[in-house]
Amino acid sequence: MIHFRLALLLLVATLSGCSSQQPSTGIVGYTDGDPVQSGSIEFRSLETGDRYAGKIASNGAFTLRDQDGNEHLPPGEYEVVVVQIVMTEDVAAADHEHGQTVPRRYADYYTSDLRFTNQADRTSPIQIELDPTK
Repeated sequence: MIHFRLALLLLVATLSGCSSQQPSTGIVGYTDGDPVQSGSIEFRSLETGDRYAGKIASNGAFTLRDQDGNEHLPPGEYEVVVVQIVMTEDVAAADHEHGQTVPRRYADYYTSDLRFTNQADRTSPIQIELDPTK
């Protein structure tokens, strides 16, 4: 939990004073506090079906972009997936740096059960938590 909160605090500090525009950045981590250290995250609008995606950094941070590459996430209701593809067949176990493996259920909109409501007046970074036991 400490790692996840520290990363969130660093992200908030980085964003402070940068812009009055609603942030399209966030942190994705596990309920035990560890960040998701690799992969991608995608938000799909329940109203329009539009998608906003970003690559996950090693500290769990991400920035959402639309299909044209613009950073933003309009207000609305979203379903969320987290996809992590780990190629390990030619890599020694000691060299794996992907952290905890994201459970497969989070990679599919039908099974992830992750939802996010983007309020029009939100000023804080997006925070997504995954349960590593599911």
